[in-house]
Amino acid sequence: MPHVPATKGRRFVHWMIDRVIVIGLIFLALLVAGMIGGDAVLAWAGRLTWWQEQLIGYVAIILYYTLMEGITGTTIGKLVTGTRVVDEAGRRVRFGQALLRSASRVVPFEAFSVLLADDDDPRGWHDLWPRTRVVRRRAAAIA
Repeated sequence: MPHVPATKGRRFVHWMIDRVIVIGLIFLALLVAGMIGGDAVLAWAGRLTWWQEQLIGYVAIILYYTLMEGITGTTIGKLVTGTRVVDEAGRRVRFGQALLRSASRVVPFEAFSVLLADDDDPRGWHDLWPRTRVVRRRAAAIA
Protein backbone atom coordinates (compact mmCIF):
# COMPACT_ATOMS: atom_id res chain seq x y z
CA MET A 1 0.00 0.00 0.00
CA PRO A 2 1.27 3.51 -0.76
CA HIS A 3 2.44 5.79 2.02
CA VAL A 4 0.56 9.00 2.66
CA PRO A 5 2.88 12.00 3.16
CA ALA A 6 2.45 13.89 6.41
CA THR A 7 0.91 17.33 5.93
CA LYS A 8 2.70 20.56 6.74
CA GLY A 9 0.35 21.04 9.69
CA ARG A 10 1.19 17.64 11.17
CA ARG A 11 4.86 18.23 10.58
CA PHE A 12 4.68 21.61 12.34
CA VAL A 13 2.93 20.06 15.36
CA HIS A 14 5.48 17.26 15.73
CA TRP A 15 8.32 19.78 15.24
CA MET A 16 6.93 21.91 18.11
CA ILE A 17 6.48 18.89 20.39
CA ASP A 18 10.00 17.64 19.68
CA ARG A 19 11.54 21.08 20.24
CA VAL A 20 9.85 21.35 23.64
CA ILE A 21 11.15 17.87 24.48
CA VAL A 22 14.71 18.76 23.44
CA ILE A 23 14.60 21.91 25.60
CA GLY A 24 13.24 19.82 28.47
CA LEU A 25 16.03 17.26 28.05
CA ILE A 26 18.65 20.02 28.13
CA PHE A 27 17.06 21.43 31.28
CA LEU A 28 16.91 17.97 32.87
CA ALA A 29 20.57 17.30 31.99
CA LEU A 30 21.62 20.62 33.56
CA LEU A 31 19.50 19.90 36.63
CA VAL A 32 21.11 16.47 37.11
CA ALA A 33 24.58 17.91 36.44
CA GLY A 34 23.87 20.62 39.00
CA MET A 35 22.77 18.05 41.57
CA ILE A 36 25.95 16.05 40.99
CA GLY A 37 28.41 18.89 40.48
CA GLY A 38 26.80 21.50 42.70
CA ASP A 39 27.59 25.20 42.49
CA ALA A 40 30.50 24.68 40.10
CA VAL A 41 28.16 23.38 37.39
CA LEU A 42 25.64 26.13 38.01
CA ALA A 43 28.41 28.74 37.81
CA TRP A 44 29.64 27.18 34.55
CA ALA A 45 26.13 27.26 33.09
CA GLY A 46 25.79 30.88 34.11
CA ARG A 47 28.96 31.79 32.18
CA LEU A 48 27.90 30.19 28.90
CA THR A 49 28.00 32.55 25.96
CA TRP A 50 25.29 32.74 23.32
CA TRP A 51 27.24 30.59 20.84
CA GLN A 52 27.98 27.98 23.51
CA GLU A 53 24.28 27.74 24.33
CA GLN A 54 23.53 27.36 20.62
CA LEU A 55 26.15 24.62 20.31
CA ILE A 56 24.64 22.71 23.24
CA GLY A 57 21.23 23.04 21.61
CA TYR A 58 22.51 21.79 18.25
CA VAL A 59 24.23 18.80 19.85
CA ALA A 60 21.04 17.99 21.77
CA ILE A 61 18.96 18.21 18.56
CA ILE A 62 21.36 15.97 16.65
CA LEU A 63 21.48 13.40 19.47
CA TYR A 64 17.73 13.36 20.06
CA TYR A 65 16.67 13.02 16.44
CA THR A 66 19.46 10.63 15.45
CA LEU A 67 18.82 8.27 18.33
CA MET A 68 15.03 8.40 18.11
CA GLU A 69 14.73 8.13 14.33
CA GLY A 70 17.73 5.84 13.93
CA ILE A 71 16.46 3.34 16.49
CA THR A 72 12.66 3.62 16.19
CA GLY A 73 11.99 5.52 12.95
CA THR A 74 10.01 8.08 14.89
CA THR A 75 10.21 10.71 17.63
CA ILE A 76 7.85 11.49 20.47
CA GLY A 77 6.31 14.29 18.41
CA LYS A 78 5.86 11.96 15.46
CA LEU A 79 4.24 9.37 17.73
CA VAL A 80 1.72 11.98 18.88
CA THR A 81 0.93 13.05 15.30
CA GLY A 82 0.81 9.52 13.91
CA THR A 83 3.78 9.88 11.58
CA ARG A 84 7.13 8.20 11.00
CA VAL A 85 10.24 8.55 8.88
CA VAL A 86 10.91 6.19 5.99
CA ASP A 87 13.38 6.09 3.13
CA GLU A 88 12.20 6.91 -0.39
CA ALA A 89 11.26 3.25 -0.95
CA GLY A 90 9.08 3.24 2.19
CA ARG A 91 11.52 1.18 4.28
CA ARG A 92 12.78 1.99 7.75
CA VAL A 93 15.53 4.63 7.68
CA ARG A 94 19.12 3.56 8.20
CA PHE A 95 21.09 5.03 11.08
CA GLY A 96 23.27 7.03 8.65
CA GLN A 97 20.17 8.58 7.11
CA ALA A 98 18.90 9.51 10.57
CA LEU A 99 22.24 11.14 11.36
CA LEU A 100 22.21 13.14 8.11
CA ARG A 101 18.58 14.19 8.75
CA SER A 102 19.57 15.35 12.22
CA ALA A 103 22.69 17.22 11.12
CA SER A 104 20.69 18.91 8.35
CA ARG A 105 18.33 20.39 10.93
CA VAL A 106 20.99 22.78 12.21
CA VAL A 107 21.54 24.39 8.79
CA PRO A 108 20.35 28.01 9.00
CA PHE A 109 16.81 28.53 7.67
CA GLU A 110 16.34 24.76 7.21
CA ALA A 111 13.11 24.85 9.22
CA PHE A 112 11.56 27.04 6.52
CA SER A 113 12.36 24.52 3.79
CA VAL A 114 9.27 22.46 4.69
CA LEU A 115 7.06 25.55 4.60
CA LEU A 116 8.26 26.34 1.08
CA ALA A 117 7.90 22.73 -0.09
CA ASP A 118 5.19 21.19 -2.25
CA ASP A 119 1.90 20.91 -0.35
CA ASP A 120 1.19 17.40 -1.68
CA ASP A 121 4.48 15.94 -0.40
CA PRO A 122 6.19 18.50 1.84
CA ARG A 123 9.86 17.60 2.15
CA GLY A 124 12.46 19.86 3.70
CA TRP A 125 16.19 19.78 3.19
CA HIS A 126 16.47 17.29 6.07
CA ASP A 127 14.27 14.98 3.96
CA LEU A 128 15.79 15.63 0.55
CA TRP A 129 19.48 15.30 1.45
CA PRO A 130 19.24 11.85 3.13
CA ARG A 131 16.45 10.76 0.72
CA THR A 132 13.77 10.25 3.34
CA ARG A 133 10.19 11.33 3.86
CA VAL A 134 7.75 11.67 6.72
CA VAL A 135 4.56 9.68 6.25
CA ARG A 136 1.42 8.79 8.13
CA ARG A 137 1.92 5.62 10.16
CA ARG A 138 -0.98 3.87 8.51
CA ALA A 139 -0.89 3.37 4.77
CA ALA A 140 -3.71 4.75 2.67
CA ALA A 141 -6.55 2.39 1.86
CA ILE A 142 -6.94 1.83 -1.85
CA ALA A 143 -10.45 2.80 -2.92
